[in-house]
Amino acid sequence: MTLLVKDANTTVQALSTVTDGNGNLVSVHAPAMTNVQGVATPVGPQNPLPVVNTAGSAASDGSGTVASGGNAQTLFGGAVPANGFLVQNNSSVSLWICDTGAASNGGASLQLAANGGLFMTPSGYKPAGPVSLHGGTTGQAFAARRW
Repeated sequence: MTLLVKDANTTVQALSTVTDGNGNLVSVHAPAMTNVQGVATPVGPQNPLPVVNTAGSAASDGSGTVASGGNAQTLFGGAVPANGFLVQNNSSVSLWICDTGAASNGGASLQLAANGGLFMTPSGYKPAGPVSLHGGTTGQAFAARRW
């Protein structure tokens, strides 16, 4: 059965449905690849609806070094990443990052272990504010990407 529904933009869309084992009407989701007969399978625990972040964008580099040891600095020129970010510690001493204020070696900041400690947000995550980094020593290297 096909139901006609209006989406958020008030455009009429066709919604395919089937009856489940209990006689309930459930929606059918066509996976990205259908079988050779073109048959889609119903969404359920064994066949979950895939989630795709369509707002994703190409990553921008924000790598660098700690400009002034003991002081917080913003990453990405102070721009708030729209869809997520990652930071990796490429130095031999711990770094701290924070996306809710100025980073420090404690408090709400997250510690990145020396020699490869990594923090990455899920795709679609928008921080509360600019990403801040704190390192105790001038020149500590880090890799950073935002998307």
